[in-house]
Amino acid sequence: MANSKGFKLSNPHLTGEDFLYHIGLSTNDNLAQRFGDVKFICMGGKASRMKDFANLIYKVLGKPKNCEFEASDNDEPVLKDLGASAGRYSYFKVGPVISANHGIGSASMSVVLHELLKLTHYSGCNDVTWIRIGTSGGLGIEPGTPVITEQSYNGLLEPCYKQVACGREIVYDTKTTADVAKNLLECAKRLNLPAMFGNTVGANDFFEEQGRLDGALCNHTEEDKMAFLKRAHDEFGVKNMEMESACFTAMCNRANTKCAVICVTLLNRLHGDQVNVAKEVLKSWENRPQEIVAEFIRSNC
Repeated sequence: MANSKGFKLSNPHLTGEDFLYHIGLSTNDNLAQRFGDVKFICMGGKASRMKDFANLIYKVLGKPKNCEFEASDNDEPVLKDLGASAGRYSYFKVGPVISANHGIGSASMSVVLHELLKLTHYSGCNDVTWIRIGTSGGLGIEPGTPVITEQSYNGLLEPCYKQVACGREIVYDTKTTADVAKNLLECAKRLNLPAMFGNTVGANDFFEEQGRLDGALCNHTEEDKMAFLKRAHDEFGVKNMEMESACFTAMCNRANTKCAVICVTLLNRLHGDQVNVAKEVLKSWENRPQEIVAEFIRSNC
């Protein structure tokens, strides 16, 4: 099942016609011609954010021709949401880049990640770099700081992702690709944007598994929360928490493809659970990982 430099989908059942149901494609859709030049797949939670990123990449790469556009009477081309017909996810083809949203949490993300991995396989893509762009809660660092993940941990503070299949648990590695992470940090420095390396907790829940006290339900105390957060920070070098990095890195590692995670922190969890900043500030922070990844893609095209 190998079709690129190390890229391998270890699934012997991928034969014959295949329907990529959740992204609205099939193996009959001329995939190699449409997507065979893809080198970067960037994913984030919100559809609107990944549309913004697609438009940013379109400008940064000098309006490349090898995009997929909407039918339009306007002189200015409009990038086409290729997932609109399927109704689950949004994604855009911009030159050598796919910009896709994955929803919230590992369950939602794993569905589209499976199908995008199959898309690159069927398209014969070579040497693709996968990057998750997102937001997170920080630990002990200034809000607005993008964290470039070195190792993702699960909610038990274990450096792995545990996948249940056919009633059994399988453990997978969750490291990111070191040279991609280093390159992202160099891009941040060129842009004069704050960024740092750190480990990331990829939890299965926004509230309780991350130790929050402000969910509808809670069975732990403030003391429990602070002990957990300080242990994560002090013993394991965790700088931020979100809900996708462990599954994302595990799946990319299983496919033997390069991966990175860069998420901006919106608050310092050691000081509270609520994000309390102006919308304009929040938007500027959310743009920082996009700008860094855009510079990474520009400099590697």
